[in-house]
Order: sequence, then C-alpha cells, then structure tokens
Amino acid sequence: MTAVISEPSLGACEQATPGLRSAADEVIRGRAAEQRIVRELLRRAQQGRGGVVLVEGEPGLGKSRLLRDATDEAAGLGFSLAAGAPDQLSRAIPFFALRAALPEPFAKITAGRRHDLPDPPAWWISQLQAHLKQRAAVNPVLVCLDDLHWASPDTLAALRTLSQELKGHPVAWILAGCAAAQHDTEYLFGLLEADGATRISLSPLDDDAMTCLLADAFGAPPDRSLLALASGATGNPSLLAELVGGLADEKAVEVSGGRAVLVSARLPGRMRRLAQRRLDGLSQRARDLVVTAAVLGPSFRLEDAAEMLGETPAALLPAVTEAIGAGIMAAADDAFWFRHQLLGRAVGEMIPRPARKALHRQYGQILLGRGETGVLAAAYPGHPASLADLDAAAAQTLGSAPQTAADLALRALELTPPADPAALSRAVTAAEALTAAGRLDLAARTAQHTLARPLPPLAEARLRCALSTVLSARGQTRDAAAEARMALAAPQLPPGLQDQAMTAQLQALAGLRDELAGPAAGAVLADPSQHDRHVVAAALVTQAVISWDNGRVAEGLGLLGDAARHGAGMSPDARQVQPLLALAAALIDLRQLAEAEQILPAADSKPLPGIPAQAGLSILRARLHLAAGRLPDAAAAGQAALDTAERLGAHGYASAARCVLGVIALRRGDLAAAAQHVACRTEAMPHFPGLYARAETTLAQPQVSEARDGPAAVIGRLRQVCAGLPARPGLLLGDPAAAAWLARTALAAGDDELAAIVARTAGTLASGHPGYPAITAAAAHSLGLAGQDPARLAEAAAQHPDPWAKASAAEDLGVLHARQADHDQARQDQAIRHLTQAIGGYQLTGAAADTARVRRRLRQLGVRRRHWTQSPRGPVTGWESLTGTERAVSELVAQGLNNRQVASRMYVSINTVAFYLRQIFRKLSIGSRVDLARIVLQHTQQTPTQPKGIIE
Repeated sequence: MTAVISEPSLGACEQATPGLRSAADEVIRGRAAEQRIVRELLRRAQQGRGGVVLVEGEPGLGKSRLLRDATDEAAGLGFSLAAGAPDQLSRAIPFFALRAALPEPFAKITAGRRHDLPDPPAWWISQLQAHLKQRAAVNPVLVCLDDLHWASPDTLAALRTLSQELKGHPVAWILAGCAAAQHDTEYLFGLLEADGATRISLSPLDDDAMTCLLADAFGAPPDRSLLALASGATGNPSLLAELVGGLADEKAVEVSGGRAVLVSARLPGRMRRLAQRRLDGLSQRARDLVVTAAVLGPSFRLEDAAEMLGETPAALLPAVTEAIGAGIMAAADDAFWFRHQLLGRAVGEMIPRPARKALHRQYGQILLGRGETGVLAAAYPGHPASLADLDAAAAQTLGSAPQTAADLALRALELTPPADPAALSRAVTAAEALTAAGRLDLAARTAQHTLARPLPPLAEARLRCALSTVLSARGQTRDAAAEARMALAAPQLPPGLQDQAMTAQLQALAGLRDELAGPAAGAVLADPSQHDRHVVAAALVTQAVISWDNGRVAEGLGLLGDAARHGAGMSPDARQVQPLLALAAALIDLRQLAEAEQILPAADSKPLPGIPAQAGLSILRARLHLAAGRLPDAAAAGQAALDTAERLGAHGYASAARCVLGVIALRRGDLAAAAQHVACRTEAMPHFPGLYARAETTLAQPQVSEARDGPAAVIGRLRQVCAGLPARPGLLLGDPAAAAWLARTALAAGDDELAAIVARTAGTLASGHPGYPAITAAAAHSLGLAGQDPARLAEAAAQHPDPWAKASAAEDLGVLHARQADHDQARQDQAIRHLTQAIGGYQLTGAAADTARVRRRLRQLGVRRRHWTQSPRGPVTGWESLTGTERAVSELVAQGLNNRQVASRMYVSINTVAFYLRQIFRKLSIGSRVDLARIVLQHTQQTPTQPKGIIE
C-alpha cells in the first residue's frame, strides 16, 4: 500500500495564529495522516505483530522530523528503540546503519567472534535476528533508520531479511530514504511494499498551504512579490523555513495595507548558507556544474554548461547524475533544471558579483554567436556594450519568447538613466515586450507614463498599439478601438508596425461587433500577401465573427479553419489573435465536442504561461465540460480561468469566466453563487474575450435573474437582447438550449410574439444548416414550445447532442402532455414517462435544481419515487449533507490518499477531486484533511454500513 500524503489546501489560514512560526512546525501540523499511519504500526507491534512503514521524499520534506516524532512516541509507549542513519561516507562499511542503531549488540557480537573465522553477511544477519527476538520478548521494538539512500548493500539485504523473518514478533520498522536519489534503496522499498509494507511518499506543500504558512509567519496575507519568491521553494518545507526565518531576521518583509510585502529583492543570508551546505555535499566537479548552471538560468542545456566549462557533455554526465541524486537538479525532455528555483537563485547570488557578470557575458556571447539569446542579467549601468546586448536580445526574442524579451527589455530600461537618449526607445520596447508577455498592468503603466509627454509619431504609435491590445484583454473594447485608430493615423508607419496596429484594431472591432469590422478585415484580405500571417489570421477571425453573427455557420467555420492555418498554431505573443481557440469555441457552440477536444490539446501543446490566452483556453475547457455534463470538471476549469485572468489583470477574460461559472452554478442549483458571479462582472459587453463564450456572456445575467425573480423581471432585457435577431441570429448558435430558454421565458412572461420570433429565427437557421444536429434540435425545441407541438418537442428530446438540453426538451414535453392530459390517463402516462426521462438526464449532468423541479412536477402528478441522489430539502451542512460521491472522496482522503490517487481510484480528474474537497470542507466547516479524517473516523465507527442517500 502506498500513502502519498498532501498538505491541507483549504481553510488552514482560518486556524492560524499571527506571529512567526517555522515551516517545520507547519509540516508537522500538516502531517497528521502520516503520524496516524505510524501510530497504527506501533499499535500492531504492541499487539505482537510486526510491520514496516517506508518513508520517502526529497530532502527537506520532513522525513527526519517524522521519524524523530515516531521514536519519541514509541519511547513513551515503552518500546525498545533502535534508531540510526548512515551517511555519505558509510557505504563502504558493512551494516553501518544497523551498527549505529544497535551499538551494544554489535560490540557483544564482535567480542565473542573468532577473528580467524569468516564473517559472511548471513552470519551477521542471524545474530541480529536473534538479538531483536530477545529484545522483543521483553518489550516491543521500534527500528527506525533514516537516510537509507546512503546505506550499504549489506545493510539493505539485512533489512529485507530481518523485516520478513520477524513478522511474527512485535518488531516495528520505519525505514526512510530520499526519493530524489535512485539507489538500491528504491529496489528494497519495492520488494518490501510487495511484501505488505506501507509506503508514505511525502509531498510538497501546495500553494494554499504555502500562502497560509507565510500569513502565519508575518501576520498578514502575502502580496504577489512575496508569494512569487516563496514559490521558488516548490513547496519544500525546509527551504521555506530557511526563507521565512531569513526574511524575518533581516526584516525584509513589512505589513502594509493589510498585506505582507517584500521590501528587499535580495535573498536572505540564511538561504545562501543553506545553498553552501548543499554544495558542500557534492564533489568539486558537481559543484562547478551547479554554480555554472545557476548562471544559465532556472533550466539549462547540458551542451551550454559544457561549453561554459570547456568540457564535453559526456564528461559532465557523472556530475549531472550526482546533482540529480542530491535532489538539486532534475531532468526534463530537453533540458535540466533546478528542482527548487530558490536554491538555484541562492547559488547564483553566492557567486561574487564581478565573476557573475563575467559569466553572464560569456553565456550571452555564446548564445548570441549562435543566433540565440539568454537572460543577460549581467548588464549594468555605464556599460553601453552590455546594454546593447540586452537590446539585441530583447529584439531577437520578442516574437518567440516574449517572457524572456520582457525581462530583457525591463532590465535594459531599469539600467538606463532617464536623461539617457536611449531611455525613450527602451521604454517603448519595454511596453511592447510586456504587452506581448501578457503583463498587462505593468505594460499599461509603462505605456501611459511614456505617452504623458510629447513623443515622435512612430514611438507614440507603437505605444498606442500596445495599449490597445492591453485594453482589449481588459474588456475596455471602445477604448482599445480608439487607441488602435490613433496608432493607424500616424504617418508613414513601417509595414510591421502597421500590421500590429491593424491586428489590435481588428480585435477591438470584432469584440464590439462594430460595423467597421468588415471593411477593416476586407482591407487586409484584399491583398493578404502584403501583410504578415498574424494580421491575416486576425482578419479571417473577424470575418468569421461577422459570418457567425449573421447565421452563416459553414462560412464562419471555413474562415476559422483558414485563420488557424495562417496562424500556424498557438502564439506565445499576447498581442496576436489565437485562431485555434476561436475555432474550438465555435465547435463547442455547435456541440461538436469530439472535434473541439482534438483541438484543445493541440492548442495547449505549447505552454501559454502568463498571457490571457491561457485563461481563454481554460474557459473553453470549462464550456466543453459543461456541454458534456461534467459539472465538477467544468467548475474547476472555470475557476482556473478566473484565477488566471485576475492574476494577469485580463478583466475581459475574467468577466467571460464569471459568466461561465454563473451558468455552471445555476445548473447545480447554487443560485447565490450564480448571482455573485454575474454581479462581479465589471466590463461592459460585448468584448473580444466574450467570443470564447458567446451565449454565456450574453445570457448568464438574464438567466440568473429569471431563476431568482421570475420571467417578468427579465422580459425587458430579453427584448433588448433579441432586437434585430432575425438579421443577426448568431446569438442562438452559442448554446443549443438558448433558443428554447428564450422562447420559454418569453411565453411565461406573456410575450408570445417574442417567443415566436425566437422560434422562427431558430427554424430559419436549421433549414439553412441541415447537417448540424445542435441547430436542428434547437429549432425543434423552440418551435415545439412556441407552437405547443409535442411532435417537435419529441424530435428535440431525441436529437439534442447536449445532454442537459436533451433533458430540458424531455421536461418540456412532459409538461406539455401534463397540461393536455385533462383526465386522459394515456397523456398522463406520457407526461410521467418524459419527466422521468428528464430526471435521468439531469442527474447525469449533476443538475440538482432541475432534478428537484421535475420531481415536484411528478409529485403533482401523484408520483413519488425513491432515488439515489440527495433531496434538495435535506440538510445543507454537516455529514448528512454530503452526497454519496462526496462521502466516497472523504473516505479515500481519510485513508491518506492524495488528490491524484483519489482521482485514479474514482476515474475522475484531479480538478474534480479538488472541487469535491472544496464542497466537503464548506459543508463540514473544516479547514484541513486532518479534520476530515477525524470526522470520517467518527462516522464510520458510529454508523452501520447501509445504502446512502435513499430519500423519498
């Protein structure tokens, strides 16, 4: 059995006490699950049964502390203890770890042995076995051995044999080793686990636990800069402890505005001393490699390090292997990287500044000589050559690696005095690079600050072009269009700048659905050979938006396909349109989910960290899960989109994500959450990010209002939304259930004319697009509602590719039969059958409120059913409020499984598990896995096994 224990990720801050607390304490506070496993091992030993617990994890995760607590607890229980650990020098000494743990028996054995006789390992093992049996006959024994990755083969062989031979005796074994070091220890652990040992894999602190730890330490939630610094520890408690202690010692954190703010950019001295201790454990060759790698960056290629050191890559392989074994480095597909960026940075800061500058320049010249670039952080004021290197590197990386270009451009700007003639050009370059890298707030501040003074026309145009892109991502579409228009008005624009300004303008106009969008796109497409591929792709996407709004589906899809081919995949440049995402959005609209699911992995094949497209991708994942009826996955992806958008300041994307989350919450019956999401939107619609969720951004607010206040409260808004609908029917293409909802709501509000307009428009769309089942079913659904036609509704219930829309059509058909029954038993039976079908569909998609509504309809028909879902009138908090799935997740977590293992057991995604845990923690009013394990234990002891959730 393997127990991979994760840190608590929810609510831990609520239990925190202000004041400095070490990360080691945080680890122990979060290791209750592991301690529970150890206690069970000791309990079995007290009952006369042996057992083995294996503990693994990278250095600094708390293995030694866990073992120390185990020996302390065992001592308090009257155990006979044998604890020890080998070290790096002990591999050549047979049985060193056991000699350290059992010094007295080894001395007796040595004293009584004839030195002229051989001493094979089997003889030593038999003596150890006899000794441990003798001790176990008096008291239970705990053998606790740490750092077994340094153990000799004789020691490992002895542990394999002894742990098995002593199974029937009260001897408990706790064996620990470093997961980063791939030695014979892993082979031993595998054998012992196969023989029944329990393996504990200590995992790092997650982001929430790290945030709580920092808030604990400094008495206030951390700001972004402090969080970013701490994230370099990758959740390693030992590194975090040194960082927190060092920052506190040097008073490098202050509380300002209710936040713990980092006031020093330099790492504390304690981090550099820790790095030195880690280096001291390496050979000289491995130390040289690690120091050189710290200059190359968080990741590096072996050939680069070899060239820096004047070696061949093959000659450096032993040093790389040693650094990986020490847990300092790790390997990816095409590069090596520091396992903890904080440690790599500390190593870099240990290098004397003149040497570091020289090494940076050496590396930069190597890369520039190859036509590549690196982060030439060695540039410094008063050295024009090094600043020119930064300028050249920023220009070379802007298109392919905007994040690197932004770092380079910012560094150059920081080192340039304001009076320097080069300051203006570097400010403009920095604004462009920051925009391309998706650092919207800093890009906007840089552009606006520079625009506040008189500028040459081309510099002003470049800044306005960048600012237009930022404003589009923020959802300020009219302002974005104005900035792009002013940029294009500059005289004698170079072709490249003109194309970028056109791209910015097209994004703004497409987002606004402005009538000028068509002519702007047409001007580019009239002679595409005169423009770069990105502006051509933007023009094609804009034309596709126009076609879609006008109800020309096939034409729109064709244009998006052409745009995707011109765009040649995903661009890491946030200034460019992403045609693949626009195509995926259209396919999700049409519920062609298989095709969309093929595109999204391709769109994600290149990482998009730090640019708004990352949020757009998550919005599409949320919509895809929503369309497939996977609400927990949809909620997790929607929250990821919102988190990314808010972190980047991409408020337009945040608004779109909130609309999607509002629809998801509405489906789940959480009206309060749905209302909160739509109320938090701050950007006026429409805008370009809204293209990734057309129906949700338009209809989420009215749908929430209708659910809360009734149809009459929203009918005025719906008349505005549907104004001009026959001419621009694209609204109905965003969701197969949209037309039916509009028609149903209009009928309920007494506006039969609006319902008829919606139904006729949907019918016209369907007649022109017979090859699209989603459009055909949507038309049948809305026409069936408007005309009270059961045949149409039956057609929709049979054809809808969307599971929720299918259930909705079945419900509408059942309601219609119930109204027309008038003591007709056959009609009433049909109503019951279709409503029952609707319940099944709603349950499959997790639509709790819809399921409850249909049950009420059935009760009105005299039907009461037992079912396996929780009643909406049941408790909303406490253990009894948990669904069967939530209880299953709770029980697996209480067994010590982490989110990945729970997901594997339940055949769901990790995000789904995280979502269930948030629901569980909220319902139980708890803040950690420890509390959850305690509650699960209480209820499993008190409650007999029985089917859960059978409710009238």
